[in-house]
Amino acid sequence: SVKPGGVRPGEAPHLNVTLFMRGLLNHVFTRVYFPDEDANATDPVLQSLPEARRRTLIASSIAASSGRRYRFDIHMQGPSETVFFDI
Repeated sequence: SVKPGGVRPGEAPHLNVTLFMRGLLNHVFTRVYFPDEDANATDPVLQSLPEARRRTLIASSIAASSGRRYRFDIHMQGPSETVFFDI
């Protein structure tokens, strides 16, 4: 995907993700933020989370010969469980 721009003032660029998988009765919703964005510090959704949990929504930056790439791993449970939102 192409890295998006911000949608509203104060909102950091992000991707909305809907996940559904076998054994999961309802879809879950999360966001992917980018590590190189100053706007992460003012994004209202990201800032509403405890600081220790925010990292589960921020992709990792990976240098590649073809340009900047990002990696985002979703964890369904455990100590690194991704933050999911009620929509």
